[in-house]
Parts: sequence; C-alpha cells; structure tokens
Amino acid sequence: MRRNSLYGWVPAVIAAVAGLASCNTMRYVPQDKYLLRRNTVEIDGQHDASRRGRVAPKDLMQYVQQRPNNRLLGVGIYLGMYNLTDTAKHSGWQRFWRDKMGEAPVIYDPQPAGQSKQMMQVYLTSRGYLDATVTDTVEYHPRKRKATVRYIARTGRPFTVSEIRYRIDDKFLEPILLEDTASSLLRRGMVYDRDVFDAERERISSRLQDMGFWGFNKGYITYTVDTAHLDHAMILTMRVRRRVAYVTPEGEPVLENHPVYRLGRITVNTDYDPTLSPEELERLPWDTLPYNGIDLLYLDKLRIRENILVGALRLSPNELYDKSSVQRTYNRIRNLQYSANILFDELPYDTLRPVEVTRPSAAGATVSTLERNLSCLIQCTPNVRQNFNVDAEISTTADYYSMALTLGYQNKNLFRGAENFTVNFRGAYELMKNKGNRNSYEFGVSVGLDIPRFLLPVRADKLAKFPQQKTNISVSYDIQRRPDYNRTIAGATFGYSWALRNGARFQINPVDINVVDVPWIDPDFKNSIENPYLKNSYESQLIAGLSAGYYRQTNPAPKADNLSIRLTGDLNGNLLRALTAWMGKPTTINAGASDQESFYKIFGIRYAQYARLSFDISQRTNLTATTQLAWRFFIGGGVAYGNSKTLPFERLYFAGGANSMRGWQVRTLGPGQTPYRKETYPNQLGDFRLEANLEYRFTVVGDFGMAVFLDAGNVWMNARGAAADARFRFDSFYKQIALNTGLGFRYDLGFVLLRLDWGLKLHNPNVPAAQRWKSGFKLKETALHFAIGLPF
Repeated sequence: MRRNSLYGWVPAVIAAVAGLASCNTMRYVPQDKYLLRRNTVEIDGQHDASRRGRVAPKDLMQYVQQRPNNRLLGVGIYLGMYNLTDTAKHSGWQRFWRDKMGEAPVIYDPQPAGQSKQMMQVYLTSRGYLDATVTDTVEYHPRKRKATVRYIARTGRPFTVSEIRYRIDDKFLEPILLEDTASSLLRRGMVYDRDVFDAERERISSRLQDMGFWGFNKGYITYTVDTAHLDHAMILTMRVRRRVAYVTPEGEPVLENHPVYRLGRITVNTDYDPTLSPEELERLPWDTLPYNGIDLLYLDKLRIRENILVGALRLSPNELYDKSSVQRTYNRIRNLQYSANILFDELPYDTLRPVEVTRPSAAGATVSTLERNLSCLIQCTPNVRQNFNVDAEISTTADYYSMALTLGYQNKNLFRGAENFTVNFRGAYELMKNKGNRNSYEFGVSVGLDIPRFLLPVRADKLAKFPQQKTNISVSYDIQRRPDYNRTIAGATFGYSWALRNGARFQINPVDINVVDVPWIDPDFKNSIENPYLKNSYESQLIAGLSAGYYRQTNPAPKADNLSIRLTGDLNGNLLRALTAWMGKPTTINAGASDQESFYKIFGIRYAQYARLSFDISQRTNLTATTQLAWRFFIGGGVAYGNSKTLPFERLYFAGGANSMRGWQVRTLGPGQTPYRKETYPNQLGDFRLEANLEYRFTVVGDFGMAVFLDAGNVWMNARGAAADARFRFDSFYKQIALNTGLGFRYDLGFVLLRLDWGLKLHNPNVPAAQRWKSGFKLKETALHFAIGLPF
C-alpha cells in the first residue's frame, strides 16, 4: 500500500502547478483591455506557385511583433507567478518573483499588429509575391477578456524572371563576369527571390576578391526589374558599377575601374593584447624576427617556433590578394590553438608606384586598371597555455550506486610547436547494496599528444592537400578491481587526423594496441558463464590492429542548432593471424564437453581477431528562443572470427548510465531478454547495440532549464553459443526494446553545464513477460544520474 500511494504523486504535482498558474490570470489586465491569447497565420492563394516559391505560415509568424505569454508544457505558469505578486510592493523577494520568475500579462495592442502586417507584406514581396496582401482579424472573447489575432495572407501568383540582362560599367571586369554566368544562381523562369539575388551578389564578390579585387564588395552590384507589359513576369537587369576614385572640389565623383591588389608586407603579431589602446601597444618593446619573407613581432621571447607559425600561413608577399587564402590562413592558425583571438588588418599603401594592368575587353578593345599594394597585419592574442578540467558522474538506484571522477590537465603549446598535451586521471567506484554490499573500483591514467602536422618521411609540400593535419599519439593504463575478477589494460595508439571539405574530420590509427591482463578471476564466476566461448572475454589477450573514425559537427555550442555524425570502426588481428599462421602452430584447448578450440598466440598471449563498426548521429533544433528538440540514433555491431570466438570484453557494448538508457544504471540492461540476476555483479554486455533517444529541452528561468526525455534500446549477444534470449532476431527484437522516460534538470554556469537526469523504466525486457510494462510510478524503478554536459 505504501508503494502504491506513490502512483498519484506526479499527477498531483502537475495538477497543483496548473492550478497555481491558472489562478486569477486576469489580475493585472485592465477592465477595458484584452489579454493576448494566441496568434495564427493563414496563407491563401499559393495554388499556382512553384514548390520553391511557397511560403509556410511559420515563415510569416516570425514577423509577429506581439507574442502571448510564454507557457511551460502548455501551462501559463510564468503569468501565474507574476499574478501571485503585489506590483505595489518593491521588496527584493517581490522583485525577484515578479521580474525574474514571472512574466507580465501581454495586453493586445493594435499598433504592433499593424507593424506585423507591414513586415509580412515586405517578406512576401521579397519572395516574389508582388500582388500579396495581408489582413488581420481580432477575435474577442468578452467573458474571458482574451483576444486572438488571425493574420490572413493572400499571396496571388508569384512573379518569375523571364529574361536576365547585364550592364557592367567596369569594362575590365566585364569579360571576367560574363565568362562566369554558367555558375550564376540566377536562372530564367525562377521565382523572384531577393535572397537568391543577394546570394548571387555575395558569390560574385567572393570570386572577385579571390582574384585580387580586395576593395570590391556586393554594394557595387545592383538590380532593376521591369514588369511592364508582362503577365507576372519580369526582366531582371544586373548592374556592376565602377568605384569612386576621388571627389572633385566641385563635389563631382571621378570613377575608375576596380584595381587589383598585390600583397606587400606581411606581419604577424604574436603577442597582441586587444585590451590595450594603439598608443599603449606602440610603446611596448617589440622585437621583430624576419622568417621566409614574413615579419614576426613578439615581446621578450617568441612563444611559438617560427617555422610552425609561418608554416600555417597561406599568404606570401608579391602574390595577388586572395580572400579564400586569408580564410584558410585564419583556420590554420586557429587550428594550432595558440591564439585565443585572431584579427586580420589589411591596409592599402602606395610606397611603390601603381602599375597599370591591361587586358582585352569583351568587345575586343584594350582596357586597363591599376595594381596597388596591400599590407597584411595578423594580430594573434596568445591563448591560455595550460588549464585543468574536472568531469564527474554519479548514478544511483534502489540497489546500485556508482560514481566516476576525471581530473585532466592540458598544455596547448608543450614544445613551442603548438603541440596539445593532455593527461587525464580517472577513478570510478561502484557499489551493489544487496548481497553484502559488493563493490568495485577502477583507476586509470591516459596521456595524449597531438602534433599539428604529419610525422611522415614525406616532404611537407606533398601533404599540403590535407588541411588541419595532426599526428595523434596516446598511451593509457587502467586498473579494474571487481568482485569477480581483476584486470589491467595497457594501451597505445598512433595515428593521423585531418579536416575534410565539409568541415568534418577523418582519423586513422594504423597502430592501435591494447594488452589485457586478467591476473585473477573467481572460479565460481567463470564456471557460472554458461557460454564457454564468452569465457574468452575474461581472459588475458592482445588487441592489435587499426581503427578509423569520421566526425562531423556543424555547431558545437549547446544552444545552437547542430548536426553531429560519428562513424567509427576497428579491424584487429589480421596481420598477427597471417604472421603466426606462417611462423607457428596453433594451441588447442577443450571449449566444452565435446568441442575443441584452436587459436594462435604471440609472445605467449592469445590475440583477438574481429571487426567492429559503430554509427552515431544526433541533432539539436531550436524550436523557439527557449525550447529545443534533440534526438540521437546509435547502431553498432561487431563480429569475431579467425583467432577469436567473441569480441574482447573492452570492445563489447553496454547500455544504461547518464548518457544512454537513463532508466538503468551502467551495464544493467540486456542482453536481449536475458533475465537480470541481482546476485551477480552487473556485466550485461553484447556485441550489437541499438538505441534511440528523444529529448525536449526548455528554459525555466534564467540559466535553469529542464528536459523531458524518452530512451529506447538494448544490447544483444550474437556470439557463437550465446543464449537464445540474448540473440538479436529481426522477427522479435522489437519486443526486447527497453523503454524509459524521465525528467532532466540543468543549470548552465557558462563554463560548464550541470545535469541531473531522473529516469523511469516503462518497459523492461529483462523481467518476466507479465511484468515488463510498468503501469505506475515506483521509486525502485527509477535511476538518478548526475553528470556534466549534455548527454548528446
């Protein structure tokens, strides 16, 4: 009975919050005014529009100037909090509750509605609906004193471009632009769209700036349209103007063709301080070091080796200005992680006499322009060289407790070559509260060194096509003490990573080695493993091979829209198999009552042979300024062959914990529908994992936010001899999908985000079939997780 009394706890809290919010919502709404309840947008008249020219209601909704009060999960709790205060009182508590937690009622005002209509009209015109009209209707609810504003947009037919003409005043640019029309974003028959027109101006400007025309910008490009005597069509004329060379005393501008610019002096300031004024910077005791035609400015001592910094530049004296090379230089300097801030100052100067450049015009005549000089000053603000970081994770259920702590150190310029050196110490403790409080602990250390270039016996210019290249070296050592076994793992990797054109990174580790030593294992535990081949996962072995990964992230900022893709794989044991098969004889052991197993060893230890592939994709989308929808999908699997019958323990998948199935603790879910035994230490592992997560995040007040999440997934074991309940089968796996929901609490400190997730099991495949679906709230069916950072 006590346990069942908790069933109504959550609904009771929700009802109390809703009642609090709805209590006297009109308290501060004047008698002759109306509370704005809702805005709606309807669009009529797009039946004849092309698919590209269509406008959605959400496109117009962004121009609505007056919005109703914010709601939390459909409840006007912020207005309710405001109404609980006394506006005549100005105590600290009243101001906090009213101004920070609450929200004043939004009173309907016809003036913002009129502005909204005008802005919608302008937007529709920019999308080609030149005949569009926008009207509004206000629906009043006298009894409730609330108003709903309904905007109706009648678009009509969109205008299309029937002909494109060019008027290029700068005859030096004319052949350059006309030769490039095949790449133009403008097409005959396209719907009139100012965004496309502006994108074409940007494209032309960027192309010309890559050809030395530093002073050219999109402001020199204008459009005119002619719709006379045409039925919803227009003639579009693009005009490219000349630049103003100077203005006469009479105020008349003198025009000239756009000059081309050649780089002259290039200077890199390695100790720039943006907090100092130009006069203060000038008084500092600067030293100058010339290197390969580049001048390096520094104070006291050059903090980074000159060959590393100059090697990152894609600019050289006497070359034509190239905007793309400037951007590549910026990216390469940023990738060194030496600078916290990078500024480019480009100034024209005429210490050398301008040179006249000639070329044939489109009409065949000779035209000319001037070639001028451009100095480039790159201001680099040194980054904080060393820092420390802390990561913590705590999880608990009714019968399980775990915590992990990671302490890290980072040096971003270890040998003055922009090498990124890291050391991480990790400790973990787990306790099972039943069966005599069995506990385990883990301690590990890892050391990594990222060098901003490839360590290869190849000339650097041969590798220039690999941007943001790095050599990655790491070693690690981990000690695990569990109730049923002890284990140590020593690892080392050596590999390379570089950036791809789409902003992603690719990494390959031709050397990826782990030596697993199991000095002690409980005989009773080993004998309890029913599958003899799974026992291999708890034996000493060598894992050696190669691994690779593809990583892409559009925007890592927590509150920004982001798409993240991770594809990783590893292939181990093939080279060792070929070597040992050629050099020696296999070892044969009994793997069961009537089964024998043969395998090879190297240096007296068995090595693993397997292949594994994992795919992880997640996305965050901002729905409003205070709400965000995030989802993730993960699938991964591995198969052992040759010298192994199952994946090594370290390469098996698990579910549960703060970043996975949050209704379960780590390694307490699966595999498949295998019954969970509380009397054993949790090691629920599999060689295949499938998981999906959905999370709705919203800001409550200030830096405090919440989330409602749903997790679904499981792990399965398909190795030879695995139990039928643990295997993945297409005709039944969906019945074995675990499901949990929960609430998340987040507090953003700016430099770190604290997270507390409370997960509740909804479907548990590891209990008898009649008990899998949970019909009510039970505290013992929940799991609490504290962590730093978002789960995905």
